[in-house]
Amino acid sequence: MAGGRFAPPFRLFPQTEKRFSYMKHFIAAALIGSMLFAAVLPVSAEDCPRLVFHDLETGTTILEIPVRYGRPFTIRYIHSVDISPVYEVFQADAGRGIVLTDTYFRMFGAGMGHWEGHGTLLQEGRWTRITGIDDPVGRFVLRVGQPGVDHTLLIGYREFNLSETAAGHRVAVFLKKSAGERSPH
Repeated sequence: MAGGRFAPPFRLFPQTEKRFSYMKHFIAAALIGSMLFAAVLPVSAEDCPRLVFHDLETGTTILEIPVRYGRPFTIRYIHSVDISPVYEVFQADAGRGIVLTDTYFRMFGAGMGHWEGHGTLLQEGRWTRITGIDDPVGRFVLRVGQPGVDHTLLIGYREFNLSETAAGHRVAVFLKKSAGERSPH
């Protein structure tokens, strides 16, 4: 016995040792992957900024939902003149608040159009799309339309119809940095 340790001249369970070696590599890869994933994402929804829809007429918050910086969310409504959907795409930005990034619609109805120098105008089949707008709107007030106009928040795979809860009301739309932060109203 060299150094007080007994080492058999053969391996007792070579298949088990090989599986254990694979398992060590798998566990190490899983740990490294989860640490990288945790470093990129907030710890919980409580740490995410929150998109708030606050009814200025009733003084109540009608919707508060966590959002991730850089991820898009959309407000869709039905245009009253051409009775077709309009999509306004936004994203949350840590330094600039809510930023309008794109808008798309089927036709230039009343109030629809492109301002020179604000994004790129594209025609995609029957759709007109303005991309790359990059307009920091920060906090804004939305006059929610009646049912039929159906102002709807689209975020991820979820839809929230604002016209069902606040039709005809002025609604402040803004970001709260965290769940514990008080509303500016």
